[in-house]
Amino acid sequence: MTETALRLGVVGCGNVTVERHIPAVNRLEGARVVAVADTVDTRLVAARQIAGLPESQTFSSFSAMADACDLDYVLIAVPPSVRRVIVEDAFERGLDVLTEKPLATRPSEAAHMIERARNLGRKFGIVHNYLFFPEHRLVRELIDQGEVGELRHIATNFLGVPDAPGNDEFRPRWRHDVEEAGGGVLMDMIHVFYLAEYLMGGQISGVSAVVDNLGLPDEQVEDFVLAHLYFPEGYASVNLSWSQGPGGLEVTGSRGRILVFYEDFSTGPFSTFDELTLVNESGKKIYRPRGGQEVIDDTFDALHQDFLEAVRDNRDPVATGEDGARSLQAALATYSSGMLGRRVPLPLGVDDPIFQEGVIGLRRISPQEFDPLRSKSLFGMQPVGDSPS
Repeated sequence: MTETALRLGVVGCGNVTVERHIPAVNRLEGARVVAVADTVDTRLVAARQIAGLPESQTFSSFSAMADACDLDYVLIAVPPSVRRVIVEDAFERGLDVLTEKPLATRPSEAAHMIERARNLGRKFGIVHNYLFFPEHRLVRELIDQGEVGELRHIATNFLGVPDAPGNDEFRPRWRHDVEEAGGGVLMDMIHVFYLAEYLMGGQISGVSAVVDNLGLPDEQVEDFVLAHLYFPEGYASVNLSWSQGPGGLEVTGSRGRILVFYEDFSTGPFSTFDELTLVNESGKKIYRPRGGQEVIDDTFDALHQDFLEAVRDNRDPVATGEDGARSLQAALATYSSGMLGRRVPLPLGVDDPIFQEGVIGLRRISPQEFDPLRSKSLFGMQPVGDSPS
């Protein structure tokens, strides 16, 4: 480790922190974890052991950690419903921030955090690690090289997403809590929106969607989404579910196509990679972008390296707070479309109930004749014709 390594404080020591983030930083030459914070003692023990820290470098809150330690930047990996206070406190203390996704549960809160970062001149990055998978980068490269001609459509299938619980020592079902997670599988897999923008090379201008709960009859969040994304030039489809459906990526161009699949047609990109196939006027070509490493887990290395260099070089990270805010708005527009049965344009208006309140704001939108979200009481809404007791 170099003497000039940047000092990182970690807030939130759940599974992704202990299994992904801290090991990735441990492998970097330019940064080191110097303190960890969490409200659960056993998680602090796990995190400090992975980071190689003494007990004196563990804290029960961000404020206690920041008061006691000299930090250069922080990783914030707490549930999105409680993130804003910590993020803005870090900015006020002159620290740069890398935060887990989704950025927030309410676009209004995301906008406030972005404004604070901008006003205080701080770097604000978000964990959009799917941008660093080799197959996604190769697909974008082949599109840029004109291998499929004009890009028309991208389809991404995430229909076999594991419904992975949170850590047992915290609240393992917090991703099923509307207030805490802001939604169900769509908020869990908000990756689909920034990945679609990256591959399409533009920003989403509207969404039309089906949103349903097919396998969680006693819960108020969705587990199944089919969404069509509108771009200035072309379209994308994102299909996702907490179930055992197929996965993969398909690209349609005017002169060719690209297909990406994983072993047994499972949902990637953390699955075992199968092949990436390009078919165009020149014939068929198969690529192995992972270079023989068919199961890959080092995207967090590239993510942390990028943010470290952004702090050192005074540049924006690959994924900024603004990128996270767009993905959040696209997710909420998907919920709104699923309720209204029509295309919802983006960006959302600042007076839109879902901009101000997140998915809870759907309760303030007038019900339609057929409303699948209300019919199953998703997000705490009452079915049409019912009234709260």
